Amino acid sequence: MWPTDEFGIIRKDAARDVGRSDRDVLRAVRSNELTLLEPGMYALTDSLPEYDVADAIYLLRCIAAAGESELALTHESAAAVHGLDLLAPDQARVHFAKERRGGGRSTRYRHVHSGLPDDSVVVVNGLLVSSLARTTVDVAAGRSFAQALAAVDGALRLGLTAAEIEAELSRRRVRGAAVVAAALRYADRRSANPGESWGRAQIIEARLPLPDLQCEFSLRDGRTVYTDYGWGDRLVGEFDGLRKYCRDLKPGQNTEDAVVAEKIREDRLRDLVGDVARWIHADLRSGAMIPMLKHRMERAGLLR
Repeated sequence: MWPTDEFGIIRKDAARDVGRSDRDVLRAVRSNELTLLEPGMYALTDSLPEYDVADAIYLLRCIAAAGESELALTHESAAAVHGLDLLAPDQARVHFAKERRGGGRSTRYRHVHSGLPDDSVVVVNGLLVSSLARTTVDVAAGRSFAQALAAVDGALRLGLTAAEIEAELSRRRVRGAAVVAAALRYADRRSANPGESWGRAQIIEARLPLPDLQCEFSLRDGRTVYTDYGWGDRLVGEFDGLRKYCRDLKPGQNTEDAVVAEKIREDRLRDLVGDVARWIHADLRSGAMIPMLKHRMERAGLLR
Protein backbone atom coordinates (compact mmCIF):
# COMPACT_ATOMS: atom_id res chain seq x y z
CA MET A 1 0.00 0.00 0.00
CA TRP A 2 1.14 3.50 -0.80
CA PRO A 3 0.57 6.29 1.76
CA THR A 4 -1.82 8.86 0.25
CA ASP A 5 -3.13 12.09 1.73
CA GLU A 6 -6.78 13.18 1.68
CA PHE A 7 -6.47 14.21 -1.97
CA GLY A 8 -4.83 10.97 -3.09
CA ILE A 9 -1.33 12.46 -3.39
CA ILE A 10 1.72 10.34 -2.53
CA ARG A 11 4.81 12.19 -1.36
CA LYS A 12 8.21 10.56 -1.55
CA ASP A 13 9.04 11.37 2.10
CA ALA A 14 5.78 9.74 3.24
CA ALA A 15 6.62 6.67 1.15
CA ARG A 16 10.01 6.47 2.84
CA ASP A 17 8.32 6.59 6.25
CA VAL A 18 6.55 3.31 5.48
CA GLY A 19 9.65 1.60 4.12
CA ARG A 20 9.31 2.37 0.41
CA SER A 21 12.70 3.13 -1.09
CA ASP A 22 13.38 5.59 -3.89
CA ARG A 23 14.02 2.58 -6.11
CA ASP A 24 10.55 1.21 -5.23
CA VAL A 25 9.04 4.52 -6.31
CA LEU A 26 11.00 4.56 -9.56
CA ARG A 27 9.92 0.99 -10.39
CA ALA A 28 6.29 1.89 -9.67
CA VAL A 29 6.47 4.87 -12.04
CA ARG A 30 8.10 2.76 -14.77
CA SER A 31 5.42 0.08 -14.42
CA ASN A 32 2.69 2.76 -14.52
CA GLU A 33 1.51 1.91 -11.01
CA LEU A 34 2.30 5.51 -10.04
CA THR A 35 2.01 8.67 -12.12
CA LEU A 36 4.53 11.44 -11.55
CA LEU A 37 2.92 14.79 -10.70
CA GLU A 38 6.09 16.72 -9.91
CA PRO A 39 9.45 15.68 -8.46
CA GLY A 40 8.66 13.96 -5.16
CA MET A 41 4.90 13.86 -5.74
CA TYR A 42 2.89 11.03 -7.27
CA ALA A 43 -0.64 9.65 -7.71
CA LEU A 44 -1.95 6.12 -8.09
CA THR A 45 -2.49 5.70 -11.81
CA ASP A 46 -5.67 3.65 -11.30
CA SER A 47 -7.19 6.54 -9.32
CA LEU A 48 -6.99 8.91 -12.29
CA PRO A 49 -10.00 9.26 -14.61
CA GLU A 50 -9.91 7.43 -17.92
CA TYR A 51 -10.49 10.72 -19.73
CA ASP A 52 -9.26 14.25 -18.97
CA VAL A 53 -6.14 12.76 -17.36
CA ALA A 54 -4.07 15.91 -17.97
CA ASP A 55 -6.64 18.08 -16.16
CA ALA A 56 -6.78 15.64 -13.22
CA ILE A 57 -3.00 15.55 -12.92
CA TYR A 58 -2.78 19.34 -13.07
CA LEU A 59 -5.41 19.73 -10.34
CA LEU A 60 -3.45 17.35 -8.09
CA ARG A 61 -0.27 19.32 -8.81
CA CYS A 62 -2.02 22.52 -7.76
CA ILE A 63 -3.38 20.94 -4.57
CA ALA A 64 0.03 19.51 -3.67
CA ALA A 65 1.78 22.83 -4.30
CA ALA A 66 -0.83 24.76 -2.30
CA GLY A 67 -0.06 22.57 0.71
CA GLU A 68 3.49 23.91 0.68
CA SER A 69 2.68 27.61 0.25
CA GLU A 70 0.82 30.35 2.13
CA LEU A 71 0.01 32.16 -1.12
CA ALA A 72 -3.27 31.87 -3.00
CA LEU A 73 -3.55 29.93 -6.24
CA THR A 74 -4.39 32.07 -9.28
CA HIS A 75 -4.85 31.94 -13.08
CA GLU A 76 -5.08 28.38 -14.53
CA SER A 77 -4.40 26.88 -11.10
CA ALA A 78 -7.31 28.70 -9.48
CA ALA A 79 -9.46 27.79 -12.49
CA ALA A 80 -8.67 24.10 -11.91
CA VAL A 81 -9.78 24.35 -8.27
CA HIS A 82 -12.94 26.31 -9.15
CA GLY A 83 -13.80 23.73 -11.83
CA LEU A 84 -13.65 26.39 -14.54
CA ASP A 85 -13.21 24.61 -17.89
CA LEU A 86 -10.70 26.33 -20.17
CA LEU A 87 -9.72 26.00 -23.81
CA ALA A 88 -6.09 24.89 -24.19
CA PRO A 89 -4.97 26.04 -20.72
CA ASP A 90 -1.26 26.46 -19.99
CA GLN A 91 -0.63 23.80 -17.35
CA ALA A 92 3.17 23.91 -17.38
CA ARG A 93 3.33 25.73 -14.03
CA VAL A 94 1.33 26.14 -10.84
CA HIS A 95 0.31 29.78 -10.42
CA PHE A 96 0.32 31.72 -7.15
CA ALA A 97 0.05 35.44 -6.34
CA LYS A 98 1.11 37.65 -3.46
CA GLU A 99 -0.56 40.83 -2.32
CA ARG A 100 2.18 43.40 -2.85
CA ARG A 101 3.01 44.59 -6.33
CA GLY A 102 6.30 43.78 -7.98
CA GLY A 103 8.70 40.96 -7.35
CA GLY A 104 6.89 38.26 -9.32
CA ARG A 105 8.97 35.31 -10.41
CA SER A 106 8.75 32.23 -12.57
CA THR A 107 10.56 28.90 -12.36
CA ARG A 108 10.13 25.60 -14.17
CA TYR A 109 7.23 24.51 -11.95
CA ARG A 110 5.95 27.73 -10.31
CA HIS A 111 4.84 31.19 -11.39
CA VAL A 112 4.34 33.74 -8.61
CA HIS A 113 2.38 36.81 -9.70
CA SER A 114 1.92 40.00 -7.70
CA GLY A 115 -0.82 42.47 -6.84
CA LEU A 116 -3.56 40.12 -5.57
CA PRO A 117 -5.60 42.01 -2.92
CA ASP A 118 -7.01 40.16 0.09
CA ASP A 119 -10.59 40.86 -0.98
CA SER A 120 -9.98 38.87 -4.18
CA VAL A 121 -9.04 35.70 -2.27
CA VAL A 122 -11.57 33.01 -1.35
CA VAL A 123 -11.39 29.51 0.12
CA VAL A 124 -12.48 26.57 -2.06
CA ASN A 125 -12.25 23.05 -0.64
CA GLY A 126 -9.86 24.33 2.00
CA LEU A 127 -7.53 25.99 -0.53
CA LEU A 128 -6.79 29.69 -0.90
CA VAL A 129 -7.59 30.74 -4.48
CA SER A 130 -8.35 33.95 -6.34
CA SER A 131 -12.09 34.63 -6.64
CA LEU A 132 -13.93 33.23 -9.62
CA ALA A 133 -14.37 36.73 -11.12
CA ARG A 134 -10.68 37.54 -10.68
CA THR A 135 -9.67 34.14 -12.07
CA THR A 136 -11.92 34.50 -15.10
CA VAL A 137 -10.41 37.84 -16.04
CA ASP A 138 -6.87 36.57 -15.41
CA VAL A 139 -7.23 33.53 -17.68
CA ALA A 140 -9.18 35.38 -20.40
CA ALA A 141 -7.13 38.58 -20.70
CA GLY A 142 -4.53 38.54 -23.42
CA ARG A 143 -5.64 35.15 -24.76
CA SER A 144 -7.27 34.46 -28.11
CA PHE A 145 -10.92 35.40 -28.55
CA ALA A 146 -11.86 31.70 -28.50
CA GLN A 147 -10.01 31.10 -25.23
CA ALA A 148 -11.55 34.20 -23.65
CA LEU A 149 -15.04 33.22 -24.78
CA ALA A 150 -14.60 29.70 -23.40
CA ALA A 151 -13.47 31.10 -20.04
CA VAL A 152 -16.35 33.55 -19.74
CA ASP A 153 -18.92 30.97 -20.92
CA GLY A 154 -17.54 28.58 -18.30
CA ALA A 155 -17.72 31.17 -15.54
CA LEU A 156 -21.36 31.91 -16.37
CA ARG A 157 -22.10 28.16 -16.22
CA LEU A 158 -20.67 28.15 -12.71
CA GLY A 159 -23.10 30.89 -11.66
CA LEU A 160 -21.02 34.04 -12.08
CA THR A 161 -22.82 36.98 -13.70
CA ALA A 162 -21.63 39.16 -16.54
CA ALA A 163 -21.95 42.14 -14.19
CA GLU A 164 -19.50 40.56 -11.74
CA ILE A 165 -16.97 39.99 -14.51
CA GLU A 166 -17.44 43.57 -15.76
CA ALA A 167 -16.92 44.87 -12.21
CA GLU A 168 -13.69 42.89 -11.87
CA LEU A 169 -12.53 44.17 -15.24
CA SER A 170 -13.17 47.78 -14.25
CA ARG A 171 -11.55 47.68 -10.80
CA ARG A 172 -7.98 47.38 -12.12
CA ARG A 173 -5.89 47.97 -15.20
CA VAL A 174 -5.81 44.70 -17.13
CA ARG A 175 -3.47 44.08 -20.04
CA GLY A 176 -5.55 42.47 -22.77
CA ALA A 177 -8.86 43.69 -21.33
CA ALA A 178 -10.32 44.27 -24.81
CA VAL A 179 -10.61 40.56 -25.54
CA VAL A 180 -12.41 39.98 -22.23
CA ALA A 181 -14.88 42.74 -23.06
CA ALA A 182 -15.42 41.21 -26.51
CA ALA A 183 -16.03 37.79 -24.99
CA LEU A 184 -18.55 39.30 -22.57
CA ARG A 185 -20.58 40.67 -25.48
CA TYR A 186 -21.08 37.17 -26.88
CA ALA A 187 -20.90 35.00 -23.74
CA ASP A 188 -23.65 32.47 -23.14
CA ARG A 189 -23.92 30.09 -20.19
CA ARG A 190 -25.74 27.57 -22.40
CA SER A 191 -22.49 26.77 -24.18
CA ALA A 192 -21.79 23.37 -22.61
CA ASN A 193 -18.00 23.09 -22.86
CA PRO A 194 -14.88 24.83 -24.24
CA GLY A 195 -15.15 22.99 -27.55
CA GLU A 196 -18.62 24.42 -28.17
CA SER A 197 -17.34 27.88 -27.24
CA TRP A 198 -14.46 27.44 -29.68
CA GLY A 199 -16.83 26.62 -32.53
CA ARG A 200 -19.01 29.60 -31.70
CA ALA A 201 -15.95 31.88 -31.59
CA GLN A 202 -15.05 30.80 -35.12
CA ILE A 203 -18.62 31.46 -36.28
CA ILE A 204 -18.47 34.94 -34.75
CA GLU A 205 -15.06 35.72 -36.25
CA ALA A 206 -16.25 34.54 -39.68
CA ARG A 207 -19.27 36.88 -39.33
CA LEU A 208 -21.71 34.07 -40.05
CA PRO A 209 -25.28 34.10 -38.72
CA LEU A 210 -25.18 33.40 -34.99
CA PRO A 211 -26.86 30.21 -33.80
CA ASP A 212 -29.18 29.62 -30.92
CA LEU A 213 -27.77 27.18 -28.35
CA GLN A 214 -29.15 24.00 -26.81
CA CYS A 215 -32.09 23.96 -29.21
CA GLU A 216 -34.97 21.72 -28.18
CA PHE A 217 -36.60 19.28 -30.60
CA SER A 218 -39.37 16.75 -29.98
CA LEU A 219 -38.65 13.65 -32.05
CA ARG A 220 -41.43 11.59 -33.53
CA ASP A 221 -40.60 8.70 -31.19
CA GLY A 222 -41.57 10.95 -28.26
CA ARG A 223 -38.07 11.84 -27.11
CA THR A 224 -36.92 15.40 -26.48
CA VAL A 225 -33.38 16.13 -27.67
CA TYR A 226 -31.16 19.19 -27.64
CA THR A 227 -28.70 20.24 -30.31
CA ASP A 228 -25.53 22.24 -29.63
CA TYR A 229 -26.33 24.90 -32.24
CA GLY A 230 -29.42 25.73 -34.24
CA TRP A 231 -30.55 28.05 -37.01
CA GLY A 232 -34.29 27.48 -36.77
CA ASP A 233 -35.51 24.41 -38.60
CA ARG A 234 -33.10 24.97 -41.50
CA LEU A 235 -29.86 23.77 -39.95
CA VAL A 236 -28.52 22.40 -36.68
CA GLY A 237 -24.89 21.98 -35.70
CA GLU A 238 -23.31 19.37 -33.45
CA PHE A 239 -19.83 19.40 -31.94
CA ASP A 240 -18.65 15.82 -31.45
CA GLY A 241 -16.26 16.08 -28.54
CA LEU A 242 -14.88 13.37 -26.31
CA ARG A 243 -17.63 13.90 -23.74
CA LYS A 244 -20.42 12.80 -26.06
CA TYR A 245 -18.92 9.41 -26.83
CA CYS A 246 -16.86 8.63 -23.73
CA ARG A 247 -17.55 10.48 -20.50
CA ASP A 248 -21.34 10.50 -20.86
CA LEU A 249 -21.80 6.81 -21.61
CA LYS A 250 -24.86 5.30 -19.98
CA PRO A 251 -24.41 2.27 -17.68
CA GLY A 252 -23.63 -0.83 -19.74
CA GLN A 253 -23.05 1.23 -22.89
CA ASN A 254 -19.78 1.22 -24.82
CA THR A 255 -18.45 3.78 -27.29
CA GLU A 256 -19.77 1.88 -30.30
CA ASP A 257 -23.27 1.82 -28.77
CA ALA A 258 -23.08 5.58 -28.23
CA VAL A 259 -22.02 6.22 -31.85
CA VAL A 260 -24.91 4.09 -33.17
CA ALA A 261 -27.38 5.86 -30.86
CA GLU A 262 -26.13 9.24 -32.06
CA LYS A 263 -26.57 8.17 -35.70
CA ILE A 264 -30.17 7.14 -35.02
CA ARG A 265 -30.75 10.43 -33.21
CA GLU A 266 -29.37 12.35 -36.21
CA ASP A 267 -31.58 10.44 -38.66
CA ARG A 268 -34.65 11.33 -36.63
CA LEU A 269 -33.55 14.95 -36.36
CA ARG A 270 -33.42 15.12 -40.15
CA ASP A 271 -37.17 14.49 -40.17
CA LEU A 272 -37.56 17.87 -38.44
CA VAL A 273 -34.76 20.07 -39.82
CA GLY A 274 -33.30 20.74 -43.22
CA ASP A 275 -29.74 19.66 -42.47
CA VAL A 276 -27.41 18.50 -39.70
CA ALA A 277 -23.77 19.66 -39.68
CA ARG A 278 -21.18 17.94 -37.50
CA TRP A 279 -17.59 18.75 -36.65
CA ILE A 280 -14.84 17.57 -34.32
CA HIS A 281 -11.76 19.04 -32.64
CA ALA A 282 -9.64 18.39 -35.72
CA ASP A 283 -12.00 20.52 -37.84
CA LEU A 284 -11.71 23.39 -35.37
CA ARG A 285 -7.91 23.13 -35.24
CA SER A 286 -7.50 22.97 -39.03
CA GLY A 287 -10.07 25.64 -39.86
CA ALA A 288 -12.14 23.16 -41.86
CA MET A 289 -15.32 23.80 -39.89
CA ILE A 290 -16.07 27.26 -41.30
CA PRO A 291 -15.92 26.39 -45.05
CA MET A 292 -18.11 23.34 -44.38
CA LEU A 293 -20.59 25.39 -42.37
CA LYS A 294 -20.71 28.16 -45.01
CA HIS A 295 -21.59 25.58 -47.64
CA ARG A 296 -24.36 24.17 -45.45
CA MET A 297 -25.69 27.67 -44.70
CA GLU A 298 -25.74 28.61 -48.37
CA ARG A 299 -27.61 25.42 -49.15
CA ALA A 300 -30.08 26.17 -46.32
CA GLY A 301 -30.67 29.72 -47.55
CA LEU A 302 -29.14 31.29 -44.45
CA LEU A 303 -26.59 33.45 -46.29
CA ARG A 304 -27.63 36.40 -48.38
